[in-house]
Amino acid sequence: MASDGVTLPRLTSFSTRRALRGDEVDYWRQARRQAYVSVRTDPVGGAFGGAFGGAFGGAFGGEIRLGRYADFRLSTKRARPEEVRRSASDIALGREDEEYLYLVFQQSGILLVEQAGRRTLATAGSLVIYDSAEPFSLSAKEDYEQVVLELPADKAFSLAGVSRSDDLLARAFDCDGAVGAVAAFFVNLAQGQGGDLPGARRLEPQATALGTSLIGLIAPGQCGMPESLRRGEALAYMRAHLADPDLDAEGIAAGLHVSRRTLFRLFEGTGESAMGRLRSLRLERARVMLRTQPGKRISTIAQETGFSSSVQFYRAFRTVAGMTPSEYREAGIAEGPAAAPLVPGLET
Repeated sequence: MASDGVTLPRLTSFSTRRALRGDEVDYWRQARRQAYVSVRTDPVGGAFGGAFGGAFGGAFGGEIRLGRYADFRLSTKRARPEEVRRSASDIALGREDEEYLYLVFQQSGILLVEQAGRRTLATAGSLVIYDSAEPFSLSAKEDYEQVVLELPADKAFSLAGVSRSDDLLARAFDCDGAVGAVAAFFVNLAQGQGGDLPGARRLEPQATALGTSLIGLIAPGQCGMPESLRRGEALAYMRAHLADPDLDAEGIAAGLHVSRRTLFRLFEGTGESAMGRLRSLRLERARVMLRTQPGKRISTIAQETGFSSSVQFYRAFRTVAGMTPSEYREAGIAEGPAAAPLVPGLET
């Protein structure tokens, strides 16, 4: 309770480090149910190692730090690889008194989200939404971290002035522009709420308004989703599938459930075609890997960024950078890892 009598947000934390050895998975299942809604979850192969190994002692691990506010919940969550499912029977047997929207701001790792007949990959820097009222599945095959905003579904749509539908579910949106500003607010609030409860309380009204405004920003209007947001969704899809050398315009359009003509139109006036932007994204990912992973073979970088061969990668890289990948890496060792984007105006 604050000194002025105003109730502060309630903070709860869950960590498998508190579980008895061998009971980590059961602890995590209970923690997930208490923090969110009833789901079934199981670790997947590779869940006993990875980036969080030191934090969780070599066993399956997860951690949730949850803030409960009057009109929403906000949490940070990180965990080892897992499969999460919420079936129709789980929904029917659930004890939740409301239906919730989960707005997931992915911080690291990749999460496959399936709901409403769609599948999408949440990658670092993207936003994905799912609804507790419909069956869904979440799959992470590597360690991941995310910030999760939970909103009462009916109230969120009503305040946003948008009819409730499944149009927003299981779609990945890039966090840029106005969406990025709102995403940054919630990420910073989630990460800092434990250290400044009075400050978090003062921001609560603004947070409620921003959460519902986010629904309005990305919800399709009468004339369809704004092209900038559709383009952001296309970019998120490209980033999630960069390693696929067969990814082409037809595959991107199919993944977004639009026609090729619509895909091409999204990039008109941007200075790059859809496939030109895909190539730029691949080269930017390669640039970062060359500077930050000096021990990785260049042929492996070419493969992991979707180039069909090392020769193709060398040719494309030299055309844009004016030097070979090896020369770029050597220059980075001398200059340090910080460098301007390979393609001007393109952020990784």
